[in-house]
Amino acid sequence: MNEDAFINSASFLLFVDENLRDNACQAVERFLRDFSPVDNSQLYSIPSVIQAGGLSGLRFFMENQKRKNTNEKNKNFWGFLDELVFSVPGSSFSLRACLQKEMQNRGLLADEEKSSENIQAKRIRESNKVFVDKLINHVLAVYFEHFNCHYFYKTNQGVAHEQS
Repeated sequence: MNEDAFINSASFLLFVDENLRDNACQAVERFLRDFSPVDNSQLYSIPSVIQAGGLSGLRFFMENQKRKNTNEKNKNFWGFLDELVFSVPGSSFSLRACLQKEMQNRGLLADEEKSSENIQAKRIRESNKVFVDKLINHVLAVYFEHFNCHYFYKTNQGVAHEQS
């Protein structure tokens, strides 16, 4: 199965609905375990940035947020998201690692270790990176929808509280 056929398959939709959601929820849990929560306002613009600019727009936005923020909580948040999405190879809970694992399990990524030549291994690695970047761009909006929803749930932000 080639990459476009996989992206349009029912199994990919199931992956996005289950595995990707689980990964986003685990990322939220990891962030909240290691750092103090940030205000909702830090998350509100992420979906529109992704819709307007995709992966490159999100990268620019995150760099801008990290550069301009003086609040330590916010700096930690944007640094965490940067690692979550853009670090190569990425931590074990990163979006990239989640997609790479799924693609390897499905045999959709070439095995760079099978090449005895460094040049060929480098080409395979680059080809795999291009494929995973394409997938990241494809799932980014859904991933952050899962991430934001779980974040708001875990921090009880945006919930109207009844007055006694």
